[in-house]
Amino acid sequence: MRFTIHRSLPVAGAFLLASSVLAGCEVNLNTEGLSARETKTFKVTGLPEIDLDTFDGAIEIHSWDRAEVEVEIEKRAMEQSLIDEIKVEATQQGDKIVLKVTGPSRTEFGGVTIGVHVSPTARLRVAVPRASNLTARSGDGSIRAEALDGKIVLNTADGSVTATRLSGDIQVRSGDGSIRLDKVTGKLDLETDDGSIGFEGKPSVLHLKTGDGSVRARIDVDAVMTDNWDLTTGDGSITLTLPSAFNAELDAETSDGSVRASHPLLEGERDERRSGEDSDERRERRRVLRTRMGDGGKALRVRTGDGTIRIDR
Repeated sequence: MRFTIHRSLPVAGAFLLASSVLAGCEVNLNTEGLSARETKTFKVTGLPEIDLDTFDGAIEIHSWDRAEVEVEIEKRAMEQSLIDEIKVEATQQGDKIVLKVTGPSRTEFGGVTIGVHVSPTARLRVAVPRASNLTARSGDGSIRAEALDGKIVLNTADGSVTATRLSGDIQVRSGDGSIRLDKVTGKLDLETDDGSIGFEGKPSVLHLKTGDGSVRARIDVDAVMTDNWDLTTGDGSITLTLPSAFNAELDAETSDGSVRASHPLLEGERDERRSGEDSDERRERRRVLRTRMGDGGKALRVRTGDGTIRIDR
């Protein structure tokens, strides 16, 4: 149980209040907590293999032109003793680097806290060579990544993921948060349990899934499907924007909603009423659209449990 004081009190009054509420009550007038920083630097000679893990905190990653990896760890907590309990374990074997941050054994206090409580966190700010294989995990925090090329895994149990200018084999997971990717190319595997997904780029393989949220995907010109694509949401609309020239076997279906097409390759699949078609037939047709785009090829599967599907140019 916690109380927060929203207005200033005289010092004597604050002391009397703290004394009279409950035994073991903690009064905290520090709104930001304490912080400490340390930096780890690792020299590399080839393609780095980097594994980053923080128990709680945001992760920010960008590339630079140095043959080294630099990780700044910003620890934050309400007490120095808690900061001291945040441990950083870092190892390097050749070009393989593993850095793991673990939290204090105690994060909550008995009694009543008056004021602001800041849970212990460890934020990572990371600089790596652009060509890197990288895995980044946070137990609770957002992840941002920019200008990376390689096998990239971004995983947060609770938080959003935002990235731009990524290429290679890219996997993104969020337990609870949105995913936003811009200017990405290669193999994309994006999944969140609860949150929207939006991306723009030129994938060769695409797996995209959200348990609850809308999907907006814009595919760049010259994108070529090298395997089947799958876009799925349990509850939400899907807007898929494709180049005017695109080859695929489209399989779009919504359980509760409609499928709408404004793409030039789907001119014969618009929503106007067909001759001799009754309202039930038209309603059912609008929930399903299966057709060849261009020369056909790989399967482009689009599904929503509840929402509209739009295929645009």
